[in-house]
Amino acid sequence: MRCPEEIAGFIKANKVATICYVKDGLPECFNCLYACMPDGEGIVFKSSLSSLHSPVLQPEVPVAGTIYRSTESGLDNSGIQFHGNIVTGWALREMAQKAYYKRYPLGLVVPGDLFVVLFDNLKYTKTIKGIRKKQQWERVMN
Repeated sequence: MRCPEEIAGFIKANKVATICYVKDGLPECFNCLYACMPDGEGIVFKSSLSSLHSPVLQPEVPVAGTIYRSTESGLDNSGIQFHGNIVTGWALREMAQKAYYKRYPLGLVVPGDLFVVLFDNLKYTKTIKGIRKKQQWERVMN
């Protein structure tokens, strides 16, 4: 089942994610610019190999994270909480490159590797004028 259009639209409209993982038994987090994968079921980000997180983010490493947007007043806000895994694969890598460099063409000259987070599940919360709407999505495992 594809990610619902409202959720995919939110992911595409934003650009900063917080990604969390566990290293040596302790939680670690970082923020990154991302691009949405074409189907909305994941994100791709670029990171330097010298960063603290890059050596840990190997294929199948579980991650969690958030994508959040708030208005100046703080009354209207929307966000996603997600769980997923770092994934690799040539077909996926080609899609990831197209998505990332289309959104961030200057990224072509910045050294680093691309990482793909494929969502396993996510929760989308949207609050407008005090009315809160929640929507959940989960990947169907074949």
